Amino acid sequence: MSVAVQCIGFGCPSFLTWPSSEGIDQSSSKKIVKNIRNEIAKLWGSESMTFGRPLDEVLTSLLEVYKECSSADWDGYGAVGVTSDAYEEAKRIIDLLPSSIQMPEIVAEPTGEIGFEWREGPGRIFVMSVNGRHRISYAGIFDGNKTHGSEHFEETLPSVVIERLRRLYS
Repeated sequence: MSVAVQCIGFGCPSFLTWPSSEGIDQSSSKKIVKNIRNEIAKLWGSESMTFGRPLDEVLTSLLEVYKECSSADWDGYGAVGVTSDAYEEAKRIIDLLPSSIQMPEIVAEPTGEIGFEWREGPGRIFVMSVNGRHRISYAGIFDGNKTHGSEHFEETLPSVVIERLRRLYS
């Protein structure tokens, strides 16, 4: 038995039918999201679609930073190499960023961490970094007001990080 959705004005995309007798596990939900993205791309056409482009660009940037900075002394000044754990944690963070937030610039830190930078004009910046040990360190300047801290990270972005990002763009 399948659950079907009536589609008006369009052919019904395959991702809108799912066997109701099956539970949806994490693997299945990832397939559904992938199918949704593919169907949106078909509807909009690859030339006019911009939804995924910033995400693709930041993920490509992350991979380039990781490749260039994963060995010790990558900067010629004794920098610690970025670990695969830091890379994987950074990918998870990118996936969790709210879609309303601009994608960050990705940088390697000499301490082996991967940094995320958001700038919104003079005196408005927010940065955070991860090292693969389930910890986010952050700092921000918002028109002269400063904030900083560190938060545990597992499956969701800490609310304080999301609040600071929203504050940057308010």
